[in-house]
Amino acid sequence: MAVLLPAAGFSLPAFLSPSPAVTHVVRMNANSFAPEVTRARAGDTVRFVNGKGGPHNVEFIADSIGAVARGLLERAMPGGRDKLGPLSGPLLLDEDDAYTVVVPSMSEGRYAFLCLPHQAFMRGALVVVR
Repeated sequence: MAVLLPAAGFSLPAFLSPSPAVTHVVRMNANSFAPEVTRARAGDTVRFVNGKGGPHNVEFIADSIGAVARGLLERAMPGGRDKLGPLSGPLLLDEDDAYTVVVPSMSEGRYAFLCLPHQAFMRGALVVVR
């Protein structure tokens, strides 16, 4: 199958152009994630912002995520030595501290996460869409 590209000076119709990356803000406040579920595409940024009731962090639940997605998420989560563990961001101590993850190119699906210090009740999900 041949793929035709537009000539110089022409652009693709909007319905064929990739969507621009978006930043989604998830507040960690009063021991909950708001919004609880974030829908995002590969390349979007999810910014977790600490509010009251901290300290907080975000940790994806490893046993609910396949091996390939676990590897992609782990590589997308910066933090080095400040991370609390695999698939986990650092502990955010002060109000308005933030942790940012760029959604990797991974399969559509629901990727559950929690706040490690409040894991009994502070849970959310990243839903990756196309």
